Amino acid sequence: MQYQPEEKVLCFHGPLMYQAKILMAEDWKGTENQHGAVGPHYFVHYQGWKKTWDEWVPDARLLKYTDENLARQKALVDAHKAEAAAAAAVAAAHAENAASRSKTDARHKGGSAAGPGTASGRRGSKRSRDASEADDHERKPDLRLVLPESLKSQLVDDWENITRKEQLVPLPRTPNVKQILQEFAERHRPSDARSSHVLSEVLAGLQLYFDKSLAQNLLYRFEREQYVQMRKLHGPQPRDEEPKPARRGRAAQQEVPVNAAGQLDLEASDMYGAEHLLRLFVNLPDIVSHTSMDPASVSLLRDHVHAFLAFLAQEQARLFCQAYQEPSPAYHRLHSV
Repeated sequence: MQYQPEEKVLCFHGPLMYQAKILMAEDWKGTENQHGAVGPHYFVHYQGWKKTWDEWVPDARLLKYTDENLARQKALVDAHKAEAAAAAAVAAAHAENAASRSKTDARHKGGSAAGPGTASGRRGSKRSRDASEADDHERKPDLRLVLPESLKSQLVDDWENITRKEQLVPLPRTPNVKQILQEFAERHRPSDARSSHVLSEVLAGLQLYFDKSLAQNLLYRFEREQYVQMRKLHGPQPRDEEPKPARRGRAAQQEVPVNAAGQLDLEASDMYGAEHLLRLFVNLPDIVSHTSMDPASVSLLRDHVHAFLAFLAQEQARLFCQAYQEPSPAYHRLHSV
């Protein structure tokens, strides 16, 4: 056995690796577990995590606790944060653009108390802007969200079904994320054109961030193989495939992205539903804190998100999956590799 009980190791959990300790080591023959997994397996405890996260893992998910591997761990974390921040910045731009339009409209309707034509007004306005810019630079965006109690219970049940019972949300979902956001927009669209456009910007930002963050931030470990299978059927080919020769001329202009089934590529928001969308709002405050959103943009985003969460709670029985599915033995074998 490559690793021994009580040994300190680094263990992959999702896209990142964490410090862990080996509690037990066994060489499986395929009869000790319901999935037929074979070879060296180790029961690990993640440092600082609750015991409920202890699990059996194959040696492929373990690395020796060395300075070199610790550097790899840090590089993974840095890359993960950079990718999440980049995706959030793109999504947050929608909310910032919407807030900017709202502030411009407000300035057109009113003016400053001192008056822009007076010297005192100009000096006071400049000092105010300088102080405001300094405060905004020092403060991180703070998006505080309050989830309805029924949605908190939904998150707990979702975690229990997937991580403890090893069940899956049936995919593709109906309604999917794109349809849910569209339904909310149709139900809650303001009558005036400007507010309606602001709502569209915010919802477009949420959909964009969901599409860009699902694979890295919103999946439990047990769901990753399902995601791989869905991308093979409904999404673009994996990035590590050999690139095909570039087409030129009319052939290049007529080429459209198709998947293995010969259908148009689908985004994550076309395949996943309310269960995974709800997880986004757990991560959203931390993601927003790494953006440059100003307080007005954060406040605007908060108001729309709270309205959307209320909509999810109101339609919970209809939008959320009522029966998770049992994956096949073949899926369990692929997952354990």
